[in-house]
Amino acid sequence: MSLLDDSGLRASPLWAVDAGGSDTAVVGPGGLARRGSVNPASSDDADAEWRALLADLAEVGGAGWIATATLDPAAPDGELARLRDLALDAGLRGPVVVSNDALPWLVALGGRGVVVVCGTGSGFLACSGDAPPVRVGGCEYLGSDEGSAFDLGLAGLRAAVRGADGRGPRTALTDAYRPSPAALARELADRSHPKAAVAALAPQVCRAWVDGDEVAAGIVDRALDDLVTGARAAAEAAGLLPAIAGARPFPVAVGGGVPHGCPEFLAELEVRLRAALPVTEVLPVDEPARTVRAALQSCERAGEIVLPRAIEDHSAWLLDLAEAPRRREPEPSTVDPKRSAPIGLGLCLASWGGSGLTAALAAAADADVVDLPTDTTSGLFDAVRWQRDPRYREETAEALRGARVGCLSNSRDTQLLLGPHGPHTDPVHRGSAEDKAAHARRHAEATLRAAADLGVPQVRLMLGVPDLSRWLSWWHSDVSWSDNVDRWRAAATPLLDLAADLSVTVLVEPHPKQVAYDPASAEALLDATGDHPADVRLCLDVANLAAVGHDPVAAVHRLGDRTAAAHAKDLQRWTGPGDPRGAGWSRYGPGPAIRFRTLGAGELPWPAITAALLDVGFTGALYVEHEDALVPREQGTATSARLLRELLPQSRPQGRTW
Repeated sequence: MSLLDDSGLRASPLWAVDAGGSDTAVVGPGGLARRGSVNPASSDDADAEWRALLADLAEVGGAGWIATATLDPAAPDGELARLRDLALDAGLRGPVVVSNDALPWLVALGGRGVVVVCGTGSGFLACSGDAPPVRVGGCEYLGSDEGSAFDLGLAGLRAAVRGADGRGPRTALTDAYRPSPAALARELADRSHPKAAVAALAPQVCRAWVDGDEVAAGIVDRALDDLVTGARAAAEAAGLLPAIAGARPFPVAVGGGVPHGCPEFLAELEVRLRAALPVTEVLPVDEPARTVRAALQSCERAGEIVLPRAIEDHSAWLLDLAEAPRRREPEPSTVDPKRSAPIGLGLCLASWGGSGLTAALAAAADADVVDLPTDTTSGLFDAVRWQRDPRYREETAEALRGARVGCLSNSRDTQLLLGPHGPHTDPVHRGSAEDKAAHARRHAEATLRAAADLGVPQVRLMLGVPDLSRWLSWWHSDVSWSDNVDRWRAAATPLLDLAADLSVTVLVEPHPKQVAYDPASAEALLDATGDHPADVRLCLDVANLAAVGHDPVAAVHRLGDRTAAAHAKDLQRWTGPGDPRGAGWSRYGPGPAIRFRTLGAGELPWPAITAALLDVGFTGALYVEHEDALVPREQGTATSARLLRELLPQSRPQGRTW
C-alpha cells in the first residue's frame, strides 16, 4: 500500500517510520501503512524499498522520525550519510530525526526507564534521565538477539530436527514444519537473507508452548530469562540499579512481534520483570510506528524539532534536509590583481579558538586567505551543526560573507579516527575506541560537506596514528611504519571517496603525531593514495619537520611539488643544561625540547625557506600559524605577516636584470 493511498496523511506535517527487521510501518494522522523490509540483513531489495518510501514521504512533506534497526548508535555515520543522500535524491525536505528503532520508546517513557525490544531481533535500551542512554545487545543475530523471534525460530527448528532424527525428544514442532524440519532447514540455509524467514517460525514455538509442549516450553523459558537478563544489564549500566537499597522504581516498555503476537508470552515476561527489577509498570508497545510519532510530537516546539540533550548526538540525530546552499565561489581577492603575487599570505585561525567567529575573522582582515578550524575545542565553526541546523547555517554563512576561506581544518576531533584512543584524547571526546573513532568520522565528513557547501577548495584533516612506536622496528618483526600507512589508507578511504564526490582537496600535514611525520612517511602516505580519485596533497609545516631534526629547506625541495599549502612559524631548540625554563616548551620525540616562536624570534632560515618555495613553483597559500607562548597572538601574527610580506614577491618579478 502506498503512503499516498491514505488521503488523510497529507493533512499533517508529522509522520513516523518504524523500520524493523521484517517489515516497515509508516503512520500519519490518516492511518497506518506497511511496506517491505528496509533492513539489508533481511532483504535484497532494502535500498529499493527505501527509495520508494522516501519518494512517497517527499510528496507528503513536513517533519518526520525514522526509527530503523539498520542504524548502529555506536557507529551511525555511514547509515546517516546513506539515508541523507537517499532522502535528498528523493526530494525529501524538512527536519527528520533518525534513530535506532528502540529510542522513541524511551522518549515516550519520559526519558527514564528500560526498553525491551523483542521482534525479529532483540535489544535493550535504558536511561536514568541524567546521562545518555545505554544500549545492550542489538548487534544482529551473530552477536546477540537472544530471546528474539529469530532466536525462538532457530531454536524451534533445531529442536524439531533433533526430534525427527532421534537426537532429541519428540516435540510438536517436528510435525509443524513442512515438508519436514530437515528440508525446511536446508531450504532456509540456501537463502541469501534467511533472518526474517527464521523469525517467522517463532509463532509456532509460542503456540506449542501455550499448548503444553515441553520442548517448546524449555525454549520459551530460556528466551524469557534472556530478555530479563538483558533488561537488568541495561538498567545497571544506566544507573537505574544503584548498589544501595531503595532504588527508585522505573517503567519498562516492551514491544516487538513476539509479545504483540503472543499475549501469554507478554504476561509471563511482565511477571519475571517485576520479580527481578523495581518496575512501576510494564507498558506494551502494540504499534511501534505510533509510538515513534508520539515521540516526535513530544519533541516539537513551536514548529521546530528539539531533541532532548541526553539523546542528541548519542542515540538520535536530527538531519536537516533543506536544500543545501549553493556552493560559494571564492570571492575576489583583496590583493591587487596587478601585483600577481605567486604566493598568498594566509592566517590560521586556530589560535583564536574560544574568541568567537566574528572576532577571529576580524583579526584576519589583512590576510589574503584564512584556514578556519572546525574543531569542537575551538568553538569557531561547528561543521556538524552546519549540516543539521538551518538557522546556524544561515547565521554562519552571513558571518563568513566577504571572508576568503581557503581551507577548513580539523586537527583534534579527527585525530580520534586512528588514535590514540586512551586518556590522552579524553579532553576531546570521552568513550571507547569505537566511540572516539565514530566521533572523528562524523566530524571529518561534516567538515568535507561544509567545505563543499561554502566553495572552500581544501580541507586539512589530521587523522591520528595507530601505533607511534612503529618508527622503531623490532628484531625479527615484520611490523613497520608501512602498517600505519596501510591503516591510514583503509580508515581514510570513505573520507577520500566523499572528498572526490565533492571535488574537495584533502590536505595532510606532516606532524610527529600523524602517520605522515617526516618526508619519507609523507611520500609513502601520498603514494598509498595515488590510485584514488581524490586529490590528496600536503600542507607542509617545515617547523614540525625541523623539530624532529630535518632540514627545512631540503624538505621544501623534496616535497614541494606535492604541496598545496604551507604553514609559517619559527622554532627554538633548547641547548642549555637541565630542563628548559619558561613557557611553551615541549618535546617532539626523544630529542631536545623545542618551542614554536613568531617568525624572526627562532632559528629557522625563513629567507631561504621562502626562496625554496618559489624555486619549486609553489603557488598555494602560506598560512601564519601563531603558536608562540611568549607573544600575544595579535602581535605575533602581525610580526610574522610583516616579515613574510618583505620576503615574498608582491608582484611578478622581472627576473635577472644584468
